Amino acid sequence: MSDLRTSLLVNRQVPEFIREEYPLFISFLEAYYEYLETKQGTQLNDLTQRAKDLRNLSDVDDSIDDFEEQFFATYASLVSKDVEVDKSFLIKNVLPLYLAKGSENSFKLLFRMLFGQELEVKYPKNDVLRASDGKWKRDEVIKVTQDISSFYTGNGTKKEFNLVPFNSALDTTITVYVNGSLIAASNYFVRKEINKLYFYTAPANNSEIEVFYRNIDIEIFKNRKVTGLISGATALIEDVEIETINNEQITAFYVNPKTVVSDFTIGETILFDIVANDDTLIYLRARAFSSLLTITVIDGGANYNIGDPVSIIVPTFEREPKAFISKTFSGKINQVIIRDGGAGFQVAANVRAVGIPEAELFFAVGQINSSGANTPNSYTIFSDVISDIDPANNVILNLNWGLSGGTVANVNTVISKALSNISYTTIGEISNVQVLISELAVITTPTLNADPAIVDISPIANTTTNTVVKIDTFGSLGKLIINDGGLDYAIGDEIVFKNKPMNFGIGAAAEVTNVSAFGTITEVKFVPYKITGNASVTSASNVMVQGYGTLFETELSVGDKIMIGSNTRTVVTIASNTSLNVNTSFGSILTNRPVRHWERYLIGGQGYNNHKLPTITVSSTLGTGANIAVTTIMGDGENLFPRGTGRAGEIQEITILDPGKGIRTTPQIVLTSFGDGTAEANATLSPTLQELPGRWTTSDSIISSSDRRLQGRDYYINYSYLLSSEIEFGKYKKIFKELLHPAGFKSYAELNRLNELDANNVTMNTLTVPKNIRTLSGTVNVNSTIFVVGTGTKFTKAANLDFIGANTWIAVNSEIRMVNSIISDTLLTVNSAFTITANNEELVVLNVDYDAVATEVTLDEIIAENDLILSVET
Repeated sequence: MSDLRTSLLVNRQVPEFIREEYPLFISFLEAYYEYLETKQGTQLNDLTQRAKDLRNLSDVDDSIDDFEEQFFATYASLVSKDVEVDKSFLIKNVLPLYLAKGSENSFKLLFRMLFGQELEVKYPKNDVLRASDGKWKRDEVIKVTQDISSFYTGNGTKKEFNLVPFNSALDTTITVYVNGSLIAASNYFVRKEINKLYFYTAPANNSEIEVFYRNIDIEIFKNRKVTGLISGATALIEDVEIETINNEQITAFYVNPKTVVSDFTIGETILFDIVANDDTLIYLRARAFSSLLTITVIDGGANYNIGDPVSIIVPTFEREPKAFISKTFSGKINQVIIRDGGAGFQVAANVRAVGIPEAELFFAVGQINSSGANTPNSYTIFSDVISDIDPANNVILNLNWGLSGGTVANVNTVISKALSNISYTTIGEISNVQVLISELAVITTPTLNADPAIVDISPIANTTTNTVVKIDTFGSLGKLIINDGGLDYAIGDEIVFKNKPMNFGIGAAAEVTNVSAFGTITEVKFVPYKITGNASVTSASNVMVQGYGTLFETELSVGDKIMIGSNTRTVVTIASNTSLNVNTSFGSILTNRPVRHWERYLIGGQGYNNHKLPTITVSSTLGTGANIAVTTIMGDGENLFPRGTGRAGEIQEITILDPGKGIRTTPQIVLTSFGDGTAEANATLSPTLQELPGRWTTSDSIISSSDRRLQGRDYYINYSYLLSSEIEFGKYKKIFKELLHPAGFKSYAELNRLNELDANNVTMNTLTVPKNIRTLSGTVNVNSTIFVVGTGTKFTKAANLDFIGANTWIAVNSEIRMVNSIISDTLLTVNSAFTITANNEELVVLNVDYDAVATEVTLDEIIAENDLILSVET
């Protein structure tokens, strides 16, 4: 409202001669306007006042009280009139709100206007698992020593020099050198508030002044360019961290790989600059942290011992590196070379060294080749045990002998039809042997024997224990090798076995199962023994087999399994010596093929031995030149050669005990003082610019990540959003839906109630500390002992408040221990020593239930009174 009264202005608005000649007229005008401006009884008489205020009606700050309803109806019809924000501010900012409609900023602005609180907008699409969408990063870092200094050149008159900005929280201090000599603090003073160094006497002309900083604020180096003094290489610093290497703090500058120009030299001085308060540059430098990175063994020599020191010759260093021999070859067997895997073995079978106790040297089959090529991968035998037959049924004229095959068997029965079968499965030639025990340093190479494959037959009736049958019991041939595949052979050509004198093996049969384009034999397999003659199948759908020169009635019986070609069928009927029917058709026409009887002999025959194996020829119409040999019976034929990979006492690994510091030239590794003196090794130094192992910066494509979700459910989609606030959704649903909600999106809301401890309204017996993790004030140091040494800690006072005590679980640098006793505010002991050395770490109290504390004061008062800092994380 206007404060200008017309009655007060009349005297100054009327010409001077009227004021002088007609003073009564002036008084009349003043009284008239005063009358119009003054309330008369119930009459307001503010017409002139309102007329003057008309020019202010366009200003919402002056007119909102009178026209609030009209303003809201016109510009903010959906906004409640009891909003938290100043109404004039709301009206003024409605237009920007409308212009930003549908954006995240418009949601947040309206929420502040309505409730005076912050709103968080979340997008479920950010949690969706996306293939190949993870962000992979390789950090590059330049590590420098803590001896960071600024340097200047004196001119003989200048006493004042700019310093790096001080950080009072870090208690930054300086040490001053002039021409390399330490200057006593009495020769200068520091104005920390303006970051200035003043000498009482100006340093000489061209003198080099260097100021070293302790606890420098590392934030000043961010976004600064670093330059190598020798190499001239440059890079831009993105982040800075303090790290610990061998109990020594170093400064790590993480640089942007895209800004790196040229290669930095190992151990060179790194230069950078910052802007002082008076806009001049302060030049700084630091020495790149250079230390021993690896020692690689070139020749391990012999006769060295674990723990032998390694001599490292370094021309210059700040701290000498140290290393020792940490691993040598013991001279014991640690591998087995497979020269021939034999046939008929199983995984995990024992392998023994002849003449050596198993407690000193013992092996096991680790892998086999069970492909079935050239050696069988399964083997079937009859599983009946004679002693298992009931003695009451073993009379030859009994109607039922009681065999376990399930068929009534007597003197009129073919015995093989009444017996049960059992198979050796997953067998083959040995392809790997594992060393289980090697406690003996052998002088000569021992002979190794592997146990043959076995089957374990459970008792049926009268036998009380299992019967273990080794596969080498039967003398079946087990492995064929192709020395020369010859030419022009065909699949199905027969392998003919001929016994040597005094060898009585019988029943072995095999055939060619694969050839090359030139008819060269590439694969042979053992097959069932063939009966007399050959046979044909004249139709693919036919179940009848037509024999030629066969004796079906003599050599076969109903129920026998036969194989013609690669097809196995069961005999259903036998019409004559040259005609029989099988259970199913063969599916193809077969002409003049051998008929093989599965149950005539074991696969590979029987009764053979490795000392007189039969010779082999290949029966073929066209093929010539093949040379095939049988090498072993099943369960034998292995040729295993045990050996060590190195010489006794050969150096396999050198461990760096201390990488040293300030090493600028590659050290020489000398190993002549121990062992046989012949070992050689090379050393490498840590580069100035190091590329760290890569890491995922997001979990977008990590399937095992707990915060990734599959797309779907109308929530984890590209067009949805979630409003998270401390206000119920119902209070703002209508205005947000009708005013700001973008078309095509799915909206969700969540109520975010903060779990806060109210420290200002606590009365007797109501102060309860939540069950959660608590971080106590100060920092602690630990090493390989049970002591925890604090700095700025209040262990005793925290114990008095039951925040910590004996049997409390604590964590320091991810190692968890139980408190034994609290000795003082800065010292306590734990149940077992720490395994690492860590300094300036937080001490975290874990998972402890705390009862209500009986007190009439607030938590803030407790903390202030006891000088205790307690952070409660929820």
